[in-house]
Amino acid sequence: MLLSMADELPNPEQVFRHIPCLCSVLMLATRTVTRLYDEELRTVGLEPTQHGMLLMVKSIGSMTLGELGERLALDKTTVSRNAKILVRNGWLSLARGEDGRERIALLTEAGAKKLAQARPYWERAQQRMRKALPAGGFESVRRQLPDLALAALKA
Repeated sequence: MLLSMADELPNPEQVFRHIPCLCSVLMLATRTVTRLYDEELRTVGLEPTQHGMLLMVKSIGSMTLGELGERLALDKTTVSRNAKILVRNGWLSLARGEDGRERIALLTEAGAKKLAQARPYWERAQQRMRKALPAGGFESVRRQLPDLALAALKA
């Protein structure tokens, strides 16, 4: 009997649990979790990165695009590309900074409405992750990931 290529491949759990590199496991986890949030948020026309950018500006207030990128650990290209989309859709506005080169991100009224519209879909993604993890797993991961990110900044 011939086995198909799919029959010979280990299942995702076998692969995920045997990757020795912390970075590789984190990248894999990030991609798979992001897909889940993307499935939910695309219903309202947002990607997870765009949702995060809007949420950060709403939470902290206006800031330069550089500061926004630093706070979200996003490279300049990702921030710029997504800021253009958010501005084009009227969810974010950009003002010139004091030196004329900086661009300051401001949440618009339409952006606040978009976040409110996205909230139930974001909550559904959160709930899907809670259900998929063992009891207490969601909270445990949520508590540990900031420590991991801060440790990487110090390393």
